[in-house]
Formats: sequence, structure tokens, C-alpha cells
Amino acid sequence: MRFKLAMTAALAVITAPIMSTTATAQSPATSSATAPASAATYAIRHLDNDILLEAYKQSISDASHGKYLDATFGMLKRLGVQRIEQIDDPDVVDQWAQVMSCMTGLPTFNPAKGADFKVPAEQVADLRTADAVAAIPEIVRRAKETSIVILDENHLDPRGRAFGLEVARALRPLGYTVLAAEALKRDVEDAASFSRMAKLAADGYPRQASGYYLDDPVFADFIRQSLALGYRPVAYESTRTDYAKDPLEAQGQREQDQADNLIRRALKQYPGAKILVYVGEHHIAERPIAAEGGKVAMMAERLKRVTGIDPLTIDQAGLSSLPMNRPDADLYAIAAPKAQGQSMVLMRHGQPLVVGLLAGSVDLQVVHPPTVQAGGRPDWLTIMQRKTAPVPQELLPASGMRLVQAFVAGEEEDAIPVDQVLVSAGTAAPMLMLPSQPVRYAVQDIGWDAGANDGKPNQPAP
Repeated sequence: MRFKLAMTAALAVITAPIMSTTATAQSPATSSATAPASAATYAIRHLDNDILLEAYKQSISDASHGKYLDATFGMLKRLGVQRIEQIDDPDVVDQWAQVMSCMTGLPTFNPAKGADFKVPAEQVADLRTADAVAAIPEIVRRAKETSIVILDENHLDPRGRAFGLEVARALRPLGYTVLAAEALKRDVEDAASFSRMAKLAADGYPRQASGYYLDDPVFADFIRQSLALGYRPVAYESTRTDYAKDPLEAQGQREQDQADNLIRRALKQYPGAKILVYVGEHHIAERPIAAEGGKVAMMAERLKRVTGIDPLTIDQAGLSSLPMNRPDADLYAIAAPKAQGQSMVLMRHGQPLVVGLLAGSVDLQVVHPPTVQAGGRPDWLTIMQRKTAPVPQELLPASGMRLVQAFVAGEEEDAIPVDQVLVSAGTAAPMLMLPSQPVRYAVQDIGWDAGANDGKPNQPAP
């Protein structure tokens, strides 16, 4: 890692991605924008830490305002490189990857990462011999025995957000009515948070200011469709700015803040309600994990301790095809063949099996089938109840690269696109995956050198 934000700063700016730890190389997602380049052609450029940090922060700001191309290709321009492979800072590359995934639906390989942790040989052996059962029925069966279900995600892989919607749909008939999401915009005061969440529920869709990771159209539609199902949104992320200097103590403060906010804003605000909590990977742990020094009680453990409710905890991040916290073994390659056409829960000798970072800390572990491209798009987007549609001919670029966006027609200008695709001149355009509602279109172009688009996204389509 070439630079590192102070823990207090990283935790205070909670609307931005939390700086990731390092991880191992696995197979990259294939796309013309992210395919690895020859090191001889594109040499790594070693940049000053302050320059990298400024570019990182600017990319976060751009993405938060819907400027997807500025946040990715514009960041490369500011850093004076042609490709992301020329940057060796894993956090900067992760920021690029997070925004790229919002335009492609695919996680992006990060060559700047190394191994996070070593998986015990016995876990790998257990994974090889594990069985699998369909995930949703198993989750439903177990969710009947509790009133809190916690599902985690890999912030760099939109696939998990489509599964989050599947879980929300499946839990609704069981009486689950509250969706608490770590990604929703934080507020210091409960009253302000209740007001913001009431506005979100009334609107029926998130906006650019609703939360950083919601810049992903898949995440935004997970929220949009959950609201339509009748879920009441809850924001619970920490708002603390006075974190301890010790990193482990600071992490513990954040976990406690999250648990306290959930108790006040979900359990006490909606007495007797059943709650689905959607979190980043580590917070789901019911026992301390190695990534936090093996000493920090995470949010789920603290919530369980205070409420006396044993939540159903479900990990889908550890077996992502490109996990944020990568093991020294390719666990997904071993597990993926067990996911035959649908998401599966791992079992061994009739009991749930969890391997990797969260082994022994969560109840269930899900593996999703390998992504298949259909019309240039991930096949799992059909989970979102979409239909394929070609990019309108008049929106295809005459030269260069263009981001073509589709918005639900009745939503305001600061809404999140319901879908978007990167289109390069002279190549077949990916299909759009659209809902049944009418849509309006907008485009963003790469054209900073020529002043095209004036750096302003969402220009009206020609």
C-alpha cells in the first residue's frame, strides 16, 4: 500500500469506501476497459502519496455525483496514466474497480493486491467435499426462527446486491418489513435520519445523495424494488468523528455505534418488526475475525449480545469470484461448480459449512453460479426482472467511448440510473437490461481533452 489514510479519517468519511486490505490475484473479469496490459507497454508509474490520495478522494466525489467516467477514466487522466494497471496502490485500484463495476456489473481484477490471509488446509479439504442446497429455501427455513437476518456483501461485486433483492423478496411473506442498509446516508441525529428515510420511502427510489455505494444501478434498484415491496428503510452507519487513535479500538467504536443505531432506529422505532440488515463483509461476524486482529467484537455480535436475538447471518462475500478480502487459495474456483444454475448454501455432513475469513463466525455461506455473459451483460441481471433492449441507434457514439444511461422516466434528475452500459465506437453495443416502466436516456462521453461534455454527466440524449 503506497499510502494509507489515518483510521480516524477513513472512519469519519463513511460515505466513501473504507480502505481495503491487500489480497491475492485471481482471474480478471474480461472487458476491453479492464483487460490486463503488457507491462512493457504500460509501465507502472510510482506516484507521490499525496497525488494518489487526492485522485482517490476526487474519484469518490465524482462517483457520488453520478460522474462515472470522471471517476474512472478521468482519474487516470489526473494521474497521468493510460491504464489502471499502471497504478500499484491497491486502494486506488479498488476505487476504480468499484466505479467500473457500476458500469459493467462485473468485479474487476486488482493486480495491486496480495494475499490477505491463509486458509487452513482442512477448510480447503472440507470445501472440496462439501454438498450444496438451494440458498433461498434454506434461508427462508432458518429465517422463520428469528426476527433478524443479516446478509453481507463484497463492495466491489454487484452480483451480491441482486441476491440481496432475492432475499428481501423471499423474507417479505414471513413478515420482514424493515430493510436496514449500511450504505444508506448517515445522519447524526435520529430525527434527521427518520426524516431522510421517510423521504426515501415516499420517493420510492434512491438519489445520488442517498448513499455512496448506491451509485451502483443494481444496488439502487435493490433499494427501489424493496421499497415497492413495502420495506421501511433504516440508515444505521456510524457518524462518529472522534475515533480512538488505536485502530482496533476505533474499529470497535464503529461496530458499537452501528449496533446502537440499529437498536434505536430499527428495533425501538419499529417494535416487533422483523428486520433484514444488509452490511459490508466484516460487520456480519458473530465472533471476532482475523481481519480485525481477532479481538474486535463486530456489529452482529454486539447486536446479539444486547438484544438477546440470535440473528441468521449469511455470508456471500467470502466466496465472491473476486473477494475484497482474498484468501491464499482460490476458494471460488472450488465452490463454483457446486452452484448449478442457482445460488447455493454449502453443507457438509448435513450441517452448514463456512470457510475463509468468516469461518466459525456466521451461520451460512452462499456461493453464486459463475457469471455468463448474454448480450454483453451478466446473466444474473434477469433476477432484477429486466428485459433486454438494444441501445437506441441515435445514442451510439461516432467515436471514442460513451456511457449510455437509462433512468426510470418518472424519477428526478438526481436519481440513480436503472441501467447503464459502456459503448465503444465500432464495436457491438451491450444490451440494456430495462424494467417494464418507461425510461429516459442520457449519455456521458469521454472527451476531457477536447472539452467535450464540459465534465457534466447526464447530458440529455441527442
